Amino acid sequence: VGAGQAEVDIARLAHTTLVVEAPGFGDDIQAIKAGILEIADILVVNKADLPGAENSERALRGMLDLAHPGKRTFQHHGQVMQAGGEADENPETWTPPILRTVATDGTGVPALVEAITAHGAHLRQSGEWGRRERQRLEAEIEALLSATLMEDLHQRVTDARYTAVLDQVARRAISPQEAVQGFLKQIKARR
Repeated sequence: VGAGQAEVDIARLAHTTLVVEAPGFGDDIQAIKAGILEIADILVVNKADLPGAENSERALRGMLDLAHPGKRTFQHHGQVMQAGGEADENPETWTPPILRTVATDGTGVPALVEAITAHGAHLRQSGEWGRRERQRLEAEIEALLSATLMEDLHQRVTDARYTAVLDQVARRAISPQEAVQGFLKQIKARR
């Protein structure tokens, strides 16, 4: 899916969410703008055989390092030094791996399958699997409840009345909250 609300909705349903980028399309910038990296359990640079794959991976790694700071080892004036936090040391924390694939010939796909399997194991071990399942069920119940309540509203309130109230909101004669309260009063009065 494209960058927008849809992938967040999908992430609520999936146990493991992959964000797949392709080099040379500016998707790394779009992902950063949209905040899509926040939902990624695994990051994939597909079409890794094309020019720019390294740049896409580098951009993703930079954003990932900002989101998941951990202990880093580097050399400074010939001395080995360490910097960073403890995020990598916490077994509850999953840091999304960045993998390269070439879908047309299967390059990197076995490593991707291993990463998906490892993420599933991590979810079960950390208890996150159950938490995600509960959140998914809560979202499903809320969506069904919302749809049922809207269906009930439309059965109890005429289309003309609904349109009239909507027109009042559009003219700013009443607020959306006042419209909802009016509909609720009307529904309760008809019971």
